[in-house]
Amino acid sequence: TNINVGSGKEYKVGDGPFDLNKKYYIDRDYVATSMPDKIKGAQWIMTANDDKSSTGDDFLTFEIDKPAVVWMAHDSRGEKEKGGVPPKWLSDEFKHHPDLKIDVTDTNMGFFTLWEKEFKKGKVTLGGNTDPPAAGQGSNYIVLIMPGTAQAVQLQGKLGVTWGTIKK
Repeated sequence: TNINVGSGKEYKVGDGPFDLNKKYYIDRDYVATSMPDKIKGAQWIMTANDDKSSTGDDFLTFEIDKPAVVWMAHDSRGEKEKGGVPPKWLSDEFKHHPDLKIDVTDTNMGFFTLWEKEFKKGKVTLGGNTDPPAAGQGSNYIVLIMPGTAQAVQLQGKLGVTWGTIKK
């Protein structure tokens, strides 16, 4: 919820889970043609490809109501494997999975590579697509959101004592 975009464009949550043959940008008709099982069923934020030159530490912000894994689908041309450089915020904060990719109908790009980071409930802040030292990307990223694994547990009463004993 509460999606705010530095460009003022109206990004939106995709209709249903992310899937093959669904448009992933608000301003283009490109679709995914294959994807790893790991991200099937993800919610996603439809970004604008016209924002491919975006910058700013807080270019995109949104809120999540529970812990989640945020997957950044990043233009493969902006990866070191293709001679590019990802934005510093992406390479510093997210784990890159160069072996995981989303093939797309944008033949200039060919595919997105995936980066992941787990977030706690609350505000998520993402930088711009071409924040320094970025180079090579010709298309904007998209954002995929999956349920997180880090759930806070409040131990109470006998369960807390039992859990403490088990941990010893």
